[in-house]
Amino acid sequence: MRANNIFFIITYPLLSAFLSILLSILCIILLAILLAILLAGCQKTNENYVPVEIIRFDKILFSLDPVHPDLSLIDSADIPFFSVYTGGVLNLNDIDSPDFQNDIATFLSEPTINEIQDTVALRYPTMQKQEDLLTLAFGRFNTFFPDKTVPKVYTHISGFNQSIVVDEPFVGIGLDNYLGENCTFYKLLAVPIPQYMQKKMTADHIVRDVIYAWLSTEFGYMPRNNDLLSGLIYQGKITYLMEQTIQEEPLERIFTYTKEQLNWCKSNEAIIWEFLISHEYLYTTKPFILLKYLNDAPFSSGMPTDSPGRAVVWNGYQIVKRYMDTTKTGISELMAEQDYHKILRVSKYRPR
Repeated sequence: MRANNIFFIITYPLLSAFLSILLSILCIILLAILLAILLAGCQKTNENYVPVEIIRFDKILFSLDPVHPDLSLIDSADIPFFSVYTGGVLNLNDIDSPDFQNDIATFLSEPTINEIQDTVALRYPTMQKQEDLLTLAFGRFNTFFPDKTVPKVYTHISGFNQSIVVDEPFVGIGLDNYLGENCTFYKLLAVPIPQYMQKKMTADHIVRDVIYAWLSTEFGYMPRNNDLLSGLIYQGKITYLMEQTIQEEPLERIFTYTKEQLNWCKSNEAIIWEFLISHEYLYTTKPFILLKYLNDAPFSSGMPTDSPGRAVVWNGYQIVKRYMDTTKTGISELMAEQDYHKILRVSKYRPR
């Protein structure tokens, strides 16, 4: 018996050591498998993320001799944007016109324009943050819609015209419209920009505005019924897709609300809906009503001043969310759907 006891006393530490080594090996194997899965997932996600480089066309253009600009220095690949920019934004002669070079020289020599360009150069020495966020946003967009092309992105000086210009192959950002809400230029214009709009003219709104403009162009508004209901659900649909693509942005910025305004919409969702029903606005096609409630404003007409402009879009967004939860449809199918009355009906929307 003592021999058996001695045997067990001697072999137990060996068995314990063996089990400990075996457990360590198993842990290493499991860790390696988990790491491989994570890496595979990352590679699968990132393979659709097309790096976005913002082409600083503002710098390219203002590097030319303002008296005798040599337009041959502009890369041929940038000519399509240059043509749309000068014709559509600056309202200059056609790029093939004999007067075009004089037009550009006048623009580049204008003192106020140069002051604006200098301010933009100081405010935006680089745009790495925006490039990183757009890479993620367009990467997700490309995951949802692999057959669609990711646009080139340019910056320019708009002369305080359009903030964002969209053509099929590119998006242009007018950086002079993103100099911050306290920018002196905005107060000195012949028609000063309202304060509620200035609050949205910041660097933080660039990515949001680019994605909004691009999605609105890619998925145009072609309703069966051009009424307020269709308009607010369409805007809700665009907002829903924006939320999926620019996940780093807070929801209030996606809506262009303040935090307080977003909270107001959350608390008053049913009241907004009842307001539209009681005034018989949901199915109206009157243009001035559509403009009043779907366009930007300091607050929504007929509602408290705590409300944001376009407050009805919050309801449209909630209808779309209920529709997606109910149907389990894909995003591509959602964006193709133009029967907005059907979306409301299928969603079984009941505001809380």
